[in-house]
Amino acid sequence: MITTWFPGPKGPAKGEAPDDQTLAQALWIDVVEMTKEEKERVERVLGADLPSRAEMQEIEASSRLYREDGAAFMTATMLIKTETQSPESTPVSFVLTRTRLITVRHAEPWSFRVFAQRAPKSGAMTSEQVFVELMDTTVERLADMLELVSMELDHLSQQVFRLHMPGKGHQAELDLQKAITKTGTCGHICGKVRESLIDKNRLITFAEPACADWMSAEARTRLKGVQHDIQTLSDHATFTSGKINFMLDATLGLINLNVNQEMKRMSAIMIAVMWPALVSGFFAMNVRLPMPNDAMWPFYLCVFLAFGPLLIGFTWWMRRSRRH
Repeated sequence: MITTWFPGPKGPAKGEAPDDQTLAQALWIDVVEMTKEEKERVERVLGADLPSRAEMQEIEASSRLYREDGAAFMTATMLIKTETQSPESTPVSFVLTRTRLITVRHAEPWSFRVFAQRAPKSGAMTSEQVFVELMDTTVERLADMLELVSMELDHLSQQVFRLHMPGKGHQAELDLQKAITKTGTCGHICGKVRESLIDKNRLITFAEPACADWMSAEARTRLKGVQHDIQTLSDHATFTSGKINFMLDATLGLINLNVNQEMKRMSAIMIAVMWPALVSGFFAMNVRLPMPNDAMWPFYLCVFLAFGPLLIGFTWWMRRSRRH
């Protein structure tokens, strides 16, 4: 599907392009899930080949960022499903020329949807200004995602390290496994944001010299501002990543502590059960041993003196462990 935007006094306006001549007058040509016929039509207007989907997914920078026939070809990794807890990456190609911007994509990133709503009221724009606005909107969304991750981590930190729930006098038990799951989700989102920030920084670093022949001073200044925002967000993402690792280590440590406490309780129960078993086993032995009577009290006094201190010590240890 081809969506065309034409220059207007109040901002880019969406319009129809029934023929190649009208399509050539468009300021921004947005191609989504292009067919073979649409690809050939846009290539006739551009005068160069558009990258295929396989080429858009190449890892090498030389395959993603290059200049050909006076146009800058740039492929970026954009995030989709950013409103969910499982954002995904999708390649988007930007073909920037002096007179128009062509975008080739197979999904709808958040920045494209938002810019399409803002464009009609953004004022008169050139092709490089449309490109800069798309980059700025993309970085804005990445900043929002990092902010949400930071808020979620603060909430988890308060839950994990809080001793008492509000309004309750007893010690609260937190589902630490759920906390690990949420922390892992935050790590996944933060990793996706960091990957996208690095990719946008590389793209903008290439775009400024590649389009220096026609890019205005205002557009270059805006690009530098966007690049500065990217560097600031990258530092924040690094800090957030370290906080995520700390939360994972702390939560796992608390889980291990709870397991050790449970093992201590189980050991105490086993020792407590051992005393009746010891006494019953002692009198059930297949030996000639008279039952307790007045004449055997010295023998049983020795037995008590042998095992009594152990029983008293065990009782003291149990009470001390319960207090701690």
